Amino acid sequence: MTLFKALATVVGTAIGFGIAGTGIGAFLGNFTPGFFRHLFPLRDLENFNPLELGIGLGLVNGLIWGLVIGVLVVGIVSWKETRMSRKDQRGGDQA
Repeated sequence: MTLFKALATVVGTAIGFGIAGTGIGAFLGNFTPGFFRHLFPLRDLENFNPLELGIGLGLVNGLIWGLVIGVLVVGIVSWKETRMSRKDQRGGDQA
């Protein structure tokens, strides 16, 4: 895996998960606002906007999980490619 492909994978998964998390958070904030009211102890309920909280939490969590999964995918693919190239250099199935 080239450096460009690795970076593209990590950035792509972070953006994809960030968009998905934002959508899920917006959905929860819009259609189930009581979820965030029960989840967090809020002092000022008059100025509380569950849609904003859902979007913010969804985006942050999506980006973090996207980065983690992207790095794991790059690590696993790179490890596999390294093992395959070493196996080919040794002569195939010989141990």
